[in-house]
Amino acid sequence: MSGVTGDGEMSHTAMSIQCGIAALLVWLPAASALGQADGGWEQTDPRYGLLSPIPVNGGVPPIVDFMQGRTEADLDDWAKARQYAKTIRQIAHKYLGRMRVESIRAQGLAELKELTDPAAFMPMIRELDREADDVRLAVLDHFTGQGSEGQAALAWVAIYDDDAGDRYQAARRVTTPPSEPVLAVLDKALRSPKHEVASNAGALAGAVNALKTIPLLIIAQTSSDTVTQQGDLAWIAIQTQRPFIRALIPIVNDNVAAFQPIVGVIGEGVVMRVVDAVVVVYRTPVHRSLVAMTTSDWGQSTAGFGYDNRGWWEWYNNQYVPFKNEEARVARLAAEEGD
Repeated sequence: MSGVTGDGEMSHTAMSIQCGIAALLVWLPAASALGQADGGWEQTDPRYGLLSPIPVNGGVPPIVDFMQGRTEADLDDWAKARQYAKTIRQIAHKYLGRMRVESIRAQGLAELKELTDPAAFMPMIRELDREADDVRLAVLDHFTGQGSEGQAALAWVAIYDDDAGDRYQAARRVTTPPSEPVLAVLDKALRSPKHEVASNAGALAGAVNALKTIPLLIIAQTSSDTVTQQGDLAWIAIQTQRPFIRALIPIVNDNVAAFQPIVGVIGEGVVMRVVDAVVVVYRTPVHRSLVAMTTSDWGQSTAGFGYDNRGWWEWYNNQYVPFKNEEARVARLAAEEGD
């Protein structure tokens, strides 16, 4: 989708290239911090909404119950069975595209709005991504009125769409607090190895105050990429070079003889070869959302943790979790007294 403009801030991902072992630069609480957990951990206790610490071993577990509702695969299979993509293409060909008659375009938009099955939302996004602004904005408005599944479609556009304007327009339509389907989209996106996807997801999480994503934001704010280029990546030489005559070529002509010198160079000093490197990526949109949300909810500034993942991990387990659990306990007692 492309063409819609917005006044949202465009964030840039800061990158720093360091040589050596990545563990000296970025600390992660687990070898696969964004992978699936080995089991047994839930972020919330279903009885009272209590938080649990981030586990030491294994990755950050899902922040939502993916067993509830239809999966992406289910929706995709249903969309193929109902041929939603074909239906949407037919509507676009008949009423939209280059058609300039407003009444006919309005009829096409009205037919699109009749597609309220969540399985039709992704085909709608894909098939109409080249349409004019009025069509794409109408699609986003249509999703706004389709409950939690429509909110999930808006979150998908806000994170994955190629056009910054469309991402902005979709993000401003996602409601606060976010629904479980929106959290499911954020859960997947914040685990993405693609930096732009993770950064967009972090920005959206902050915009909708998705506090459940804090463990994922802690891990996703930094990432390390191994450089796979073969051979030397770079070298630095600190040397004193001294020329010398390493060979003579005799030159003979009539009654003349001479020698042509071949000059060589000897280097004395140090050469440092860079044969391996790790690119450490600081995802600034994720970091800003993490600091803003935690500072607001905890009541104290967390900016001092910077990009120190270990510091964040210890703060979350040792300070934030007890703080939130005490907050939940007091709220529960107050509710019981009110009853």
